[in-house]
Amino acid sequence: MTRVDICNYKSATFIVLSVLLAVGFMACGGSAVDEADNFVQIRTAPTNYTIDDLKAFGFKTSKDYDVQGLPDALEAWKGFWGLDPYNRHDYELRFYPSHDLAVSSGKGHAINATGAEFEATRDSQVWTEGVKDRWQARGVTDVSSAGSRQAPGPTYQDWAIVGNLIMLCDGLDSEQAIIRCGDLIKQLQPELSD
Repeated sequence: MTRVDICNYKSATFIVLSVLLAVGFMACGGSAVDEADNFVQIRTAPTNYTIDDLKAFGFKTSKDYDVQGLPDALEAWKGFWGLDPYNRHDYELRFYPSHDLAVSSGKGHAINATGAEFEATRDSQVWTEGVKDRWQARGVTDVSSAGSRQAPGPTYQDWAIVGNLIMLCDGLDSEQAIIRCGDLIKQLQPELSD
């Protein structure tokens, strides 16, 4: 093999590997985008849920909020969960007597407590219990370390309603929060898993 042949071989190998790597990244990114784009934010459920239903698959509670001022809510919890016990995420769960009441009484409060809406109305929240927990300084890489830049913002970027349960889900953006809501819903309703 001549020097030119070796250079052409290396160049061709580099191009092939670059294309394969790019296709791999697009495939991975595409599935997350599809998951967020196809997410059903409000869905019914075959039963009314309680915090014990989530604790049964490993959800850990850290705060039991007073629901006075949160219309029609039975209870509200702050907690964390993740498929990987070493990579868990924050959630706020609000339970209502029925799906209809979760939607009619709770949807507006969920919108008000998440994402850009929360950022704009943080100082004028209707339900003030847990407001400090809904705001955090976080690293822009979603990893706390000395080298990460801190970007304060809403803890919960988006929400979902499943039956009588409203969940606020953490993430760096709405897409990541929706994926995390979806992961929690799949544990709650395994029949929906792929």
